[in-house]
Amino acid sequence: MKRNFGQDVVPTLCDAPNLDPFGSCRVCSVDVALKENGPAKAMASCHTPVMPNSFIYPDSDRIQKLRKNIIELVLTDHPLDCLTCEVNNNCELQTVAGRVGVRDVRYPEGKNHLDRKKDKSHAYMTSDFSKCINCFRCVRACDEVQGEMVLNMAGRGFDSHIIKSFETTFKESDCVSCGACAQACPTSAISDIFESKSVAVDEKIRTVCTYCGVGCNLEVAVKGGKVKSIQAPYDAEVNTGHTCLSAVCIFILQPS
Repeated sequence: MKRNFGQDVVPTLCDAPNLDPFGSCRVCSVDVALKENGPAKAMASCHTPVMPNSFIYPDSDRIQKLRKNIIELVLTDHPLDCLTCEVNNNCELQTVAGRVGVRDVRYPEGKNHLDRKKDKSHAYMTSDFSKCINCFRCVRACDEVQGEMVLNMAGRGFDSHIIKSFETTFKESDCVSCGACAQACPTSAISDIFESKSVAVDEKIRTVCTYCGVGCNLEVAVKGGKVKSIQAPYDAEVNTGHTCLSAVCIFILQPS
């Protein structure tokens, strides 16, 4: 399934156009039956092959309730500071929550990870894992897109958390400032010092990177004559959502 939040398309949180299907969030679940209106089983649509003669119900009442319940559970361990968050109106969790109809969370307050500290040690990259939803997108981007394998998941169950290299800070890790993890992150759990995921920009300009001769496409967001972000468009045939040094490029292109 493609990531698209129209009413007729299955929503998801752990999927991205340049990443392999993973199936960690289960928001993309659909009902699959072997005969029309027969017994159905909820299955993750992102990595489940379509079976011949099967019947798929992407928006049954049961599936809609399941998706809403999943998002409610995610929100029990997520700061509800949307109005002051860097990615307000550009947050996939916020978008999907609205898409599935979450208006409040039915579950009482319980144990959470909201006390996790923000990592500002790096010259370009930042992380706030109190907002992490364990979708693995940053880990997969670092591995599948950039090939650096700096990020990983440690712990089990409630103790699962993202680590940098050997449980260290961004500054002390092997991060190369490519920005792939920040672009992949559906919330503001991983970003950069320029708050490049903010949508408050004047215009976005499509250009070509001059760092080397590959010809990668870039999408440069500008506000007040200053570069706010540089991201790789997913539809660019040359680099398909990949930049080698996007965070550093923002610093280089900032007007003096």
